[in-house]
Amino acid sequence: MWAAQSDEALIAQGRASARGATAFAQFGFPMLSGLQEAFAEGARMLDVGTGVAAMAVAYAELFPRLTVVGIDVIPRVLGLAEQTVAASSVGDRIILREQDVSALDEMDTYAFAWMPAPFIPESVLSAGVLRVVESLQAGGWLMLGHGKYGGSALNDAIGRFKTIAYGGTALNDGDADGMLRSAGLVEVRTVATPQGAPAITVGRKPIAR
Repeated sequence: MWAAQSDEALIAQGRASARGATAFAQFGFPMLSGLQEAFAEGARMLDVGTGVAAMAVAYAELFPRLTVVGIDVIPRVLGLAEQTVAASSVGDRIILREQDVSALDEMDTYAFAWMPAPFIPESVLSAGVLRVVESLQAGGWLMLGHGKYGGSALNDAIGRFKTIAYGGTALNDGDADGMLRSAGLVEVRTVATPQGAPAITVGRKPIAR
């Protein structure tokens, strides 16, 4: 259902998601040990389900030495992403690929990865998290976006229904925490986010001793 929306709706969704990059730079970035140094040295970021690439562009604009690799499985959406990147000033640092995250086959490549569970089918998410963890460098961070639950039973049920109807996975804080710990990540925690923003759980790939 998500991919069946109009181009205008997809672009609007992308622009809304892109605002998260600024919030990350202000609040999330300083909390993730080692990431500032990695970004300053020219790190790579993985943007899973890049959509129209508005968020990828926003990150590349905020961090001048960062290269963003955006993957998605929908050719039409990637076509819009190519237009977004072409219209930006950071196209030389954004790479777009048509690829399923569960088929990711890179090792020790990324300092940071973003995965939005509400846009990733349940059948793909578990395998995808494991693949992304393999693709992280030692000390790299995975940020998993997911639903906010714990309000009224009705609102929670509606939120879960919408997520599943759009083809995504409905995770609460505990689900996300367990998924990242099971994948071998450490320093796992759910961080506070503003009202209207998705819940976010982060985890770090262990540094070999």
